[in-house]
Amino acid sequence: MSHPLDNLGDDIRDHIERETQENIERGMSPEEARAAALRKFGNVTRVMEETRAVWISVWLEQLLQDIRYGVRGLRHNPGFAAVVVLTLAMAIGMNTAVFSLVNAILVRPLPYPDPDRLVWLGNYNRFFKAEMVSSPDYVDWKDQAASFAGIVAYGTGGYTLASAEGAGHHVLADVTTDFWDISGARPVLGRFFGPEDRDGIVLSDELFEREFRRDPDVVGQSVTVNGRAVTVLGVLPKGFRFLLPTSFGLQTGNAREIEGYIPNPVVWQHPSRGRNVSIQSVVAKLKPGISIERARSELAGIQARIAGENPEARYDAQSLRVTPLQEKLAASARPALLVLFAAVSFVLLIACANIANLLLARGAARQKEIAIRIAIGAGRARVIRQFLGENLALALFGGTLGLLLARLAAPVIMTLAPPSLPRLGETTIDGRVLLFALAATLGTGFIFGITPAILLRRSKAYEVLKQGGRTSSAGSAGLPLRRLLVAAELALALVLLIGAGLMVKSFWRMNARPPGFDPERILALQVPLSGPKYRAVAQQRRFAEEMLERVEQGPGVEAASVLAQGQLRGSGTAPHNPNVASLSSAQVMHLPHVTFSTVSSGFDRVMGLRVVRGRWLAESEPGPAIVINESMAHEVFGEGDAVGKHLGLGDNVDDPATRASIIGVVSDLKYSRLDAPAEPEVYIPYQLSSSFLGMTVMVRTATDATAMAPAIRSAIASVDRTQPVAEVKTLEQALADSIAPRRFNLYLLGTFATSALLLALIGIYGVIAYGVAQRTQEIGVRIALGAQRSQVLWLVLREGMTLAAAGITVGLAAAFALTRLMTSLLYDVKPTDPSTYAAVAAVLAATALAASCKPALKAAWVDPASTLRQE
Repeated sequence: MSHPLDNLGDDIRDHIERETQENIERGMSPEEARAAALRKFGNVTRVMEETRAVWISVWLEQLLQDIRYGVRGLRHNPGFAAVVVLTLAMAIGMNTAVFSLVNAILVRPLPYPDPDRLVWLGNYNRFFKAEMVSSPDYVDWKDQAASFAGIVAYGTGGYTLASAEGAGHHVLADVTTDFWDISGARPVLGRFFGPEDRDGIVLSDELFEREFRRDPDVVGQSVTVNGRAVTVLGVLPKGFRFLLPTSFGLQTGNAREIEGYIPNPVVWQHPSRGRNVSIQSVVAKLKPGISIERARSELAGIQARIAGENPEARYDAQSLRVTPLQEKLAASARPALLVLFAAVSFVLLIACANIANLLLARGAARQKEIAIRIAIGAGRARVIRQFLGENLALALFGGTLGLLLARLAAPVIMTLAPPSLPRLGETTIDGRVLLFALAATLGTGFIFGITPAILLRRSKAYEVLKQGGRTSSAGSAGLPLRRLLVAAELALALVLLIGAGLMVKSFWRMNARPPGFDPERILALQVPLSGPKYRAVAQQRRFAEEMLERVEQGPGVEAASVLAQGQLRGSGTAPHNPNVASLSSAQVMHLPHVTFSTVSSGFDRVMGLRVVRGRWLAESEPGPAIVINESMAHEVFGEGDAVGKHLGLGDNVDDPATRASIIGVVSDLKYSRLDAPAEPEVYIPYQLSSSFLGMTVMVRTATDATAMAPAIRSAIASVDRTQPVAEVKTLEQALADSIAPRRFNLYLLGTFATSALLLALIGIYGVIAYGVAQRTQEIGVRIALGAQRSQVLWLVLREGMTLAAAGITVGLAAAFALTRLMTSLLYDVKPTDPSTYAAVAAVLAATALAASCKPALKAAWVDPASTLRQE
C-alpha cells in the first residue's frame, strides 16, 4: 500500500543527511551535526508521519465501512449470497482437507530431535528395489564415517511373541543402540537395551496396554520372541512412534507401525556374512553443519576403499543413496498427493470462475447504481474498493464454513486412506493449515472480486444513465468475459475428468481376473512357525501335513494348500538368479527377478491355476520336480518348450540333489499385488524346501470364506496352540488391500472431477441463460420478423456448443501435457490413452448440450408481442 508522502519522506531524509554533512564541515561533531539537522527538519518529518498515520486510519475505516455496507447489501439478496458462500465453502473445504493431509505427510517436520539431520543410507539393490547394506559395510561405515552423530542398523518384520497371557503375531524392529539417541525416546518404565544386551525387548505403549494390561511388574519378566527367551527391559511413552521405512522382505516406501524393539545382532557380534549379502537398513543423523552432499562424498570414498580391499564384493558406484528420512518416508505417497492437491486446486479455480460469473451478472444489474454514484462524485477507486469489501465479506463467510467442512471431511479422508500412508495419524487442522485456509480465502476473494472492477473500468457512466431502464446493452460489457470464464471452467473440468477416467480404466484392468480364479472363496491365514520345536525342516513339514489334513476334513472346505514365504503380505518375493542347466554362467547372471514359492500339491485347485503345458505337481514325485509360470518360461526359454528342461535350485547347477526337472507350465496369476505385473515364478513342492517357516495357509471354501474362518482357525490351533494364526482375510480382501492407495486416489480424484463437472455445467447454464435474458428483446424481434423457433433454438444451442468446443479443445491440450505427471499412478494405461480422451470429451460435450437445452427452449418460446410491448 503506497502513500503520496512516501517520496516526500525520502526527500526529507536526503535533506537531513546533507545538512548533517554540512554541519560537520562547519566544525560540529557528528552528534551535534545530526541533532541540528533533525531540529531543522523535525517538524516536517513529524507532520508527514502524522499525516501518513491519519491516512492509513481513514483508509482502514473506509474499508470497514465498505465491508459493513456489503454485508447489509447481501442481506437483501440472500439467495445470491448463499450460492456464493456454499460454492466457496465446498471448494475451500476440499482444499483445506487435502492440504491437511499434504501438510502431515510432506510438509510438517518429523517429530524427532533435529529431524532435518536424519537421513536414510543404503546401496540400491535392483532385485529388491530397495536400498540395503551388508553387515560388514555397516560396521565399516560406523567406524570410519565422521559425518554422522549416530548410525542405526535395523530390520522390521513379524515376530511371534508369547507370554503368560498367550501368543500373538507382532511387528517388531531390531535396532542398534544408537537408535535411542537418534529417536530422542525416553522410557517411562525400565530402561533401554545397551551394547551388552542380547536378549531384551522394549515395548511400545500400545503393546504394553494390549498384551500386558499396563502391568508395571512386566518389566524384568521373561517373554518368548520366536521361541527365544528375552527380558522386558522397558516401556516407551504413549504416543511415541518412530517411522522406519520398511526393510528387507517388505514393500519399500511404506512405514510400519512398530510394536516393540529388540537388539539388532550387529550389536554383539561382528558380522560373518559376506559383503554381497545385504540385509540391513540404515538411518543416520548428520553432525551439525554437515551437508548431505558432504556425507555422500565421504561414504563414496569409504565404499571405494572397501571395494579395493574386497575384490570379490560387487559394488556399483552409482548405487549409493543418502536421502533425507522425511523424503524417504513420503516417497511413495508424494506423487499421488501432489496430483490430488493440483486436482483440488483446479476445483477451487473453477469455483472462482463460477463466482466471478455470478458477480459479473450482479454487477451488470447494478450498473445504473454505480453510474449514479460516480455521477454524484464517488471516485472509481472508492467504488472498486466497495466491491472488494463486499467480496471479501463473502470470502470470509465461505472460508469459515469451508474450514468447518474441512474438519468434518478430514476424518472421512483418513478413514478412506490406506494404512500404509506414512504419518496418516498426524493429520490435523494445525496453525499451518489455518494459514493456508486464510490465504485461500483472501486469495479467492481477490480473484473473483476483481471481475466487477474490470466491468466498471470498461463502462461509461453517461452511457448507462442515457440507456434509462433498457437492458439491451447495459449488461453486454461483461458477457465476453463470462464466456471466457466458462470455457476455462470446462477446460479445467475436462483435465480432471480425463485424469479420473484414466484411473478408472487402470482400476478396471487391475481387477481383471483369469479364468478359474475366484478370490472371494479363498481364505488366507498366516502361520509363522517359530521356536526350537520347529527348527528342523522335518518338524516343519510334519506340522504342515497334519494341519492340511485337519483343515481339509472341515465341512465346506473344497481344497487347502500351503504357500511358504508369505506372498500375500508382499514379503516373500525372493530374487534369485536360477541356475538353468542349458545356459552358460554368463547367461545365468542376467536371468530375471524370480519369485520362488514353496507350495503343496493342492495349490493349483485352491488358486484355479490353468496348466498350459505338461502337468501340475503330484503328491509324490519320482525325482526333484518343479512347475513354472508362463512369464518364467518366456523370460528364460523364449519360444522353446520349457517342459523337460532342468533348473538348479542351489549354487551348483550340476548337483543332482538340487537339480530339478520342469514338469509343467501354468498360467500367470497375480495373487500378491494387483497393481504389479505377474513376475516369473517357480513353484517348488514343499518336500524340496530347505525351510518352511512363515507359511500362508490357502483354503478354498464352498460357501462364504469369512464365515468359515473360526472353524479353520480352530483346526489349525488343534495341531499346536502355541503357534498364533495372524492376518486372517479372504484373498479378495488381501488383493483389495494391495491396491488401497490407488483406490484412495481414485475416490478423491473422482470426487474432485465430479464436483468440477457440476460447477462447470452450472457455469455454462448460467452464462447461456444470462445471454438469453439479455437478448430477449432481440429474439422477440427476430420471431416477429419471421424467424422460425427452430432457428432460435439452434442459435442458442450453437452458442453453448461453441463454448463447450473451445473448453474441450483447450482442455484436451492441457490434459495431454498434465496427465503425464500421473504416470506412476496408472497401471497398464498410457497417460495419453485416446479412448479415454475421446470418451470424456464426448461426455462433457453431451452434458454441455443438456445444460444449454433449457435456456434454448426458453428462448425459442419467447412471446414477441409481450416483448415488444415491454420495449
